[in-house]
Amino acid sequence: ELDRDMMAWLTNIAEVDATQFTHDFFASGSLLRKGSVDELIGTDRKQFNEGGKFISISQVEEMDLERFSERADEMITGLERLISNKGYDVALLAVTDITKHYSKIVAVGDPRVIEALPFDEISKNVLDADGVVSRKKQIFPAVSDAIRCAAAISLESI
Repeated sequence: ELDRDMMAWLTNIAEVDATQFTHDFFASGSLLRKGSVDELIGTDRKQFNEGGKFISISQVEEMDLERFSERADEMITGLERLISNKGYDVALLAVTDITKHYSKIVAVGDPRVIEALPFDEISKNVLDADGVVSRKKQIFPAVSDAIRCAAAISLESI
């Protein structure tokens, strides 16, 4: 709320339209529009060890997801290459529409973990994550839970 108040105060002083400024600011640096797949995956990527699994979670913030579908296969291939090169068990790329508080997640790797994620499958390796914007508070906990769930299912099948 303080950020909103400060934005209103500052844009009034600067005589700038906050909505237009925000759009122009984020659109100018859109990795979905202008970046390579390596930039999409590597610009904001964190790696974790969780439940014996080596995980990579990348996130890109965008103003819209218009170009997502046309680049989905390229992102899947890039994540598969990352897994092959770095030895991850699971690699995810969350592309987040910051204006609509919504993400699409490209997920590759251990199918038991991916299937246990609490997001809706749009297509193979692409998940719909409505309301998901935070890697730390939403995506990582969901992946951790999915790893535990996949491990429990594996133990039950023994």
